[in-house]
Amino acid sequence: MYIEYLEEINIDELINKDYKIYAHINENKKETLKEHIDLCKKYLKRIVKDKNLEDIFLKVENIMLEDYSEEARKIYREMLVSTITLHDMGKLNGVFQKKKMNNNLNIEHLKTRNDSNHSIISSIIYLDIYFQKVCKNIKSKKERTGILTFMILNSYIISRHHGGFITDLEEYQMKICKDLRSVLPLLDKYIELYKYAYSREIKLTDKKINSIYDYFKLYMTKLKESEDCIRKINTIYIYERLLLSILIACDYYSTSEFMNNIEIIDLGSIEDCNIFRKAYEGGVIYNSIRNYEKNNYGKINDFTNIDDINILRNEMFLDAEKSLMKSRNSNIFYLEAPTGSGKSNVANNLAFKLLEENKRKIFYVYPFNSLVEQNIKNFKNIYEKTPNVLDKIAIINSLYPIKRVLVKNEEEIKFEEYEKSLLNRQFLNYPMILTTHVSIFRYLFGVNKEDVFPVFQLANSIIVLDEIQSYKNKIWGEIIEFLHDYAEILNIKIIIMSATLPDLDLLLESDTRSVNLIEDRKKYFENRIFKERVKIDFRLLDSKNIIEDLYEMINKHKNKKILVEFISKKSAYDFYSYLIERKELGELEFDIRLLTGDDNTIERENILNEIRTLNNILLISTQVIEAGVDIDMDIGFKSISIFDSEEQFLGRINRSCLKENSLVYFFKLDDIKGIYKEDVRSHEDLTIENKNIRQCLIDKSFTSYYEEVLKRLKKTQKSLVN
Repeated sequence: MYIEYLEEINIDELINKDYKIYAHINENKKETLKEHIDLCKKYLKRIVKDKNLEDIFLKVENIMLEDYSEEARKIYREMLVSTITLHDMGKLNGVFQKKKMNNNLNIEHLKTRNDSNHSIISSIIYLDIYFQKVCKNIKSKKERTGILTFMILNSYIISRHHGGFITDLEEYQMKICKDLRSVLPLLDKYIELYKYAYSREIKLTDKKINSIYDYFKLYMTKLKESEDCIRKINTIYIYERLLLSILIACDYYSTSEFMNNIEIIDLGSIEDCNIFRKAYEGGVIYNSIRNYEKNNYGKINDFTNIDDINILRNEMFLDAEKSLMKSRNSNIFYLEAPTGSGKSNVANNLAFKLLEENKRKIFYVYPFNSLVEQNIKNFKNIYEKTPNVLDKIAIINSLYPIKRVLVKNEEEIKFEEYEKSLLNRQFLNYPMILTTHVSIFRYLFGVNKEDVFPVFQLANSIIVLDEIQSYKNKIWGEIIEFLHDYAEILNIKIIIMSATLPDLDLLLESDTRSVNLIEDRKKYFENRIFKERVKIDFRLLDSKNIIEDLYEMINKHKNKKILVEFISKKSAYDFYSYLIERKELGELEFDIRLLTGDDNTIERENILNEIRTLNNILLISTQVIEAGVDIDMDIGFKSISIFDSEEQFLGRINRSCLKENSLVYFFKLDDIKGIYKEDVRSHEDLTIENKNIRQCLIDKSFTSYYEEVLKRLKKTQKSLVN
């Protein structure tokens, strides 16, 4: 539907035949503008087909042009694809040809000019072509206003395809208006740069620029007054990021093909989900669950006296799968599951189920790099017998190097292989990706050019988002709102999982709702296997001399694996030094280790391996230990912080659910607000200093806790709006 409009613009007809116009040069090789645009069109077709973007474009069209005529819609579609076709027309600039392409057009009037800019000129040519076409073919003022607005948005994308992106729509609107205004005094000078090589009559004038500006302001004013303004504003935002991403990808891929003879054929989509699924379903755990499903599922009514944790894990796996199958048309799913219940395995199964809906890529997103490391180990265990699957998994974070393109002969690696590896990293050309919150939120909201590169890869993907509540809670409302809109427009399925998962939909003004995959929460959270896995002791909260009392309490638990967590690095170092002194005096028999964010990956893994293998060991740590670290301690001591953090810490104690008499003691040392600052959960009455909150932690009644947190956040949101 959209791709057919690629042929509406013929580049040859726009270029004066007296001139040879180049897009790129590489030593003795030259690429004409027409050749570059043809390559861009090839990649546009490839991206649209590979990512199933036709439906997504149509979805945006139906939201923004709901009751528009077919004629208006046709021009809208043509303008969209012409953003790619016309993005480099500014290279008609005679100064650009001379300075950048070593191609002297011998235009007398340009001999003293020095402006080689091409992006802004490309956007001016785009405006000139489509302002004429819109005014000629669309008579309805409403439709003309809407289509001209998208013309402006597209022209702005063209002008920014070598720059960054503005995230705030108000700022975005101001920037567009400012750019339109800034063109006015320079319009004749810009036109002078390209008019000789341009074959059409230029009809864009100062008066028309002012008219375009007025249309745009009128549309945006009415949009903000409309009932569904938030949805439409978010749609425009997502449309712009998507289109800029596609344009940059087409431009980069095409340029790389000319400069380095590298054709990007594989965009990293999952072509055959059976390759992944068969490897996963061949595992022992999966087959054990299916055997349980066949023989036992649905036959047990009371789980109160169940002693085998695997029965509950099987039940949760199958309950979540059942809920998903009933609600496949939904976009966002909540998976709230106790620590140790096999949450990651459940999420893997759900992701593979969703792959059956022609999804093209899976993102596993974690709050910390340590969780990325842990989960890549899990994937290696799952796919150890299928190396062809492991090769398709990439880690995208600040620690891991760029995944190299595999070559047959290591001695024959060429520059081209590195170039292809870089392109794959920049545009996420991998079927399965493990990354962090930082990365995924950069793709969704970042302002740098590189942040926008992979946005098109999010289309028709699956995102498994772990521990979303670890993000700043003052923007939870905006996050869930945008996740819903991104999911709807880009056909994304999102699984949000945590042991302490707030119902973020309560922050929405709309009736949009996510699906809770665990319908019977009490079945798991109130089962004694999870609920009574660790006993909680609050007596140290009343301590007047916490360091001495902490030391004495630790010494009562000899021959145990003990974890002590502080919320400040200084306190952790100080207590570690204190214990070392006691050990040197012969007063303490434990092996003592210290783990903080200062430790590199190797040091960290060495320490954790010692913790796993030794008994009678004492680990002093900061909050780095909470991030899903795979250790199983006997006793824990923790300096209090926010509620979620307390539950995460409990997950490091008796993680296997096989130990007896596991205890966690809470104490207070550092100021919580100094660490968490604007986090509403740091308010004293929302921490375990409040006895009611202590009971919430004991009872695992996270829902009632988060209802209060969300109520306060919503109140804050309303006051900000007012």
